[in-house]
Amino acid sequence: MNSNIIWGIVLLALSLFLKPLLAIVGLNEKLFGLHWQGETLFSVSPFLVRIVLAVVGVIMLIIGGMQVRKQKLNS
Repeated sequence: MNSNIIWGIVLLALSLFLKPLLAIVGLNEKLFGLHWQGETLFSVSPFLVRIVLAVVGVIMLIIGGMQVRKQKLNS
């Protein structure tokens, strides 16, 4: 199996199960922000992070599928 396909599946799974995984590891949403001296300078919504992971995962699946198809056509 192509490595891009594997990464695509991993990123899609991570986007689906991000909140439970963070709870299991013991992290919270402060992970997605930039904090300095107790002040939040920059924060990203966990929902936005999940969307980005899902989009990148789908793109990786498409690229991996195209590479596999190209390899099968050449051989």
